[in-house]
Parts: sequence; structure tokens; C-alpha cells
Amino acid sequence: MSDRQMVNYRDEILASVHEIVKRKGQNEFEVKEVIDYMVSKNPNYNESTIRTHIGSRCCVNANANHAVTYNDYERIGHGVYRLYEPASRDIRKLYFVDVNTRNNYLLALDVQVEENDGKARVSFFDTNRGRGFEGELLVKEEGGFVFLTEQRHVMTFRVASLEEFNIFWRRQIEGNVPDFRTNKELHEWYYKQFA
Repeated sequence: MSDRQMVNYRDEILASVHEIVKRKGQNEFEVKEVIDYMVSKNPNYNESTIRTHIGSRCCVNANANHAVTYNDYERIGHGVYRLYEPASRDIRKLYFVDVNTRNNYLLALDVQVEENDGKARVSFFDTNRGRGFEGELLVKEEGGFVFLTEQRHVMTFRVASLEEFNIFWRRQIEGNVPDFRTNKELHEWYYKQFA
């Protein structure tokens, strides 16, 4: 590989992980396995870039201070990951997010709430990057939930409705936005555009 040739690390890492998982017969891998595999194929790969992609840029449950760009991997232990598989079809919903008193502050895709040992974590993709917050799940209802972050911010997640989208969001979207007939069409369009 010449110095001028750009490497798309994400695609290369993802292909390597798929090969490793396929060979092992289980959806689990260690960062070291991926580094060893990739460097054996091409010694010019940068090991720290591989680590950063797996543990931060492409990890759905990376630490809150990491900018998550892609939902490729999920951390399941120290240095141990798996290919990310959404838990249910519900994850394909679009949410409107209010933060404290700021209504319709964010849009959220791939929303997940995990509760372990009395702690909760919400993670989602906001159409620009992945986000994750530690805190407490205050209320959970069919149409959404309320989450209190460790920084004491109240985040209210509401399943997006077409009516509210047309009132508050449509005029803020750049480019051509279709005229949706149902909530499902709205949600599907967002996933095609951003997920």
C-alpha cells in the first residue's frame, strides 16, 4: 500500500471481524485478535487506529466521552466485543428528545436502555453521531421514557409522531423531505437516511 492510498479502516476492520467471528463460530472477538489478523494481512495497518475504531468510533456502548459514529460493535467485557445486533424491532423507532425544558432538542435513532446492577445507560444515534449517558431510568411507558443523567439533565424520549414532525421538525430539515402518510413511513425514512 502506498502512502497516498487511503485506507477505509472501518470497512477493513468490519470485514476482518466478520471473518474472525465466522471462523470461531460465535459472535465474540477480542481487539487483539483483530489487530493480529489485520497486521498479518498488511503490516502497515496502524494498531491504535484499529483499537480506536473498535472501542470508540464504532462501538454502540462506548464511554460517554467517546464520539460514536457507527453502530458496528458492542462491548461485552474488558477488551471483548461482539458484532452489534439490535435487541428488538422496537429499536427501529424514531424518537423526539426533550432535554430539561428544551422541547424537541434532538432526534434519536437506535435507542437502547440497559440496566445493570442498579445503574442505567441510554445510548442512541442523533443523526450526526452516537451518544451515551449513564444515569437513572425514571419512567418507562409504551410511547417513551424519561431518563435522568448523572449530570442531572432530564431527557424525555417520545416515539416520533408524524403530526409533531410536521409542526416542529419538517422546516428544519435540509433538502427534499417526502410527504409521509404514516408514522412508520417517517421512521423508515430516517433509518434509510441516517442509520
